[in-house]
Amino acid sequence: MTTENMFDHTSGRYVSCGAAQIYVEEKGNPELPLLIMLHGGFGTIEDFNTIAPALTHKFKLIGIDSRGHGKSSLGAAKLSYQLLADDLAQIIDSLELSAFNLFGFSDGGITSYRYATRKDPRLGNIITVGARWEMSKNDPAWAMLSGMRGDIWKQAFPLSYESYMRLNPEPDFDEFSKAVVAMWTDLSSAGHPGALMKQIDNEILAIRGEKDPLTSLESMERLRGLGKKVRLVNIPFAEHVAFHDDPEMFLRTVSCFHTSSERETV
Repeated sequence: MTTENMFDHTSGRYVSCGAAQIYVEEKGNPELPLLIMLHGGFGTIEDFNTIAPALTHKFKLIGIDSRGHGKSSLGAAKLSYQLLADDLAQIIDSLELSAFNLFGFSDGGITSYRYATRKDPRLGNIITVGARWEMSKNDPAWAMLSGMRGDIWKQAFPLSYESYMRLNPEPDFDEFSKAVVAMWTDLSSAGHPGALMKQIDNEILAIRGEKDPLTSLESMERLRGLGKKVRLVNIPFAEHVAFHDDPEMFLRTVSCFHTSSERETV
């Protein structure tokens, strides 16, 4: 696989967001439409490298290591989806972006939803993979998410842990793990967007893996039932990281969505 247009954590820059320094990296042709890429919990922008080179045929990419992840520092504020959306807003303004689309995986998708509720006229379309929009203690994923600990993650995903320790400017995996799990299980107004989704006017392509244990089909059907411009795609046999499990179907779906959206705006 060619390494051209892959995120490498060597060519980026930092944007100050309060007490945190957020790492941002750009790839691809600046003449193409802009796609901001937001990764999932415990992840980094390098998680997108199976699809980033192909996406640069249609988009210029901006990858963001979210607060506390990758090369970004955690800062002092309590981690929340609302805070990540605030960080995203700061980055967009700092880079002086005039138009952009969002692609978010898992926590990055939830952040994308929260940002979209702000009705920024510069925001075009939203693509998410494995992104919940609602959460309660009755959610099928609650036990899995609330029971996660740093030592469990380290044992289950050693490469993720090694990546964190290699990249993070202020590594403290125990503190970081507690902050992420607290964000996952935050039922306050700073957490999942929930009913705020009704405020979103942008077109949404919501993708999930058929075997994803973290985003139920029933919940995604409820999202589509909100009456907004939501296209739901269920990738057969795929799990949570559906764009890894079936990159060809993912890329084909995104291409069709992008082409359809271009036609509707002409």
